[in-house]
Amino acid sequence: MFRLQGQFLFWHLLLFSILSYNIKLDKIPKFVYHFSFIFLIISTLILGVNENNRAFGTLGEPNALSATILFIFPFIFFKFKPLGFISLLTTFLLILLSGSRAGLIGLIIELLFISLIKVKFSTLQATISGILLIVLTLISPLIDKQGWFENRVEIWQTSFVAGLQSPFIGYGFGSIQKIIHQTSVSLNNNVQYQIVDSAHNFLLDFWIQGGIVGVISLLILIFLTFQHFIKAKKLLEITAFLGLITALLFNPVSVVNLVAFWWLIGQGFEKPNY
Repeated sequence: MFRLQGQFLFWHLLLFSILSYNIKLDKIPKFVYHFSFIFLIISTLILGVNENNRAFGTLGEPNALSATILFIFPFIFFKFKPLGFISLLTTFLLILLSGSRAGLIGLIIELLFISLIKVKFSTLQATISGILLIVLTLISPLIDKQGWFENRVEIWQTSFVAGLQSPFIGYGFGSIQKIIHQTSVSLNNNVQYQIVDSAHNFLLDFWIQGGIVGVISLLILIFLTFQHFIKAKKLLEITAFLGLITALLFNPVSVVNLVAFWWLIGQGFEKPNY
């Protein structure tokens, strides 16, 4: 049940983000990064593809695989400079195998940030450029003609309307599937004939579950995390955060990707004064 999410998991993720502040990258043995990446490659090749000819690895789902690759790639690229091109090529091939278009967009945004840093853009300028490109790519589903089922635009529209029925504090965590189905029935669109347990966008997930309070709280956390990363010039963390956020804005959110997301939020905490 890699996408089973509710209040119990949410509280644990919040607690994990606080505890993860104490996890320092320079204290982690470097071979851990190597093994994580190598095992991800091996498992993807061994387990093959699903009925849609998309690789899923040990993550259970192709989009979760691509988001995880986007998270791990910066660790290899920044920690082992001689392997930079090899890690980039391998990352690109794994994302192609997963068939995730959001994964490709996320990789392009990560590479844009890295390239801007190399040509002497400031960390702030490179980060803002990456964020602006992420926002711009949100119109891509409107341009891309999709089928009747698993139509991302239709799911986004249904999710937004669903949140309007309880706009301030939402319906509570773990309620997405039921609310989306009820709304799709009232809208009489194709989503009612599918099992949709996610808004295919983590901000819309928060909109349904936490309303305006939830969305604003999450955006403030993301802003403060970027602010700290930019101030401390944590290029690795910014790269991973940009890529991961891109993947989470287009795909159903897997638990493993939520762990990566909240770990990065924790890494962005300022040192507490107590």
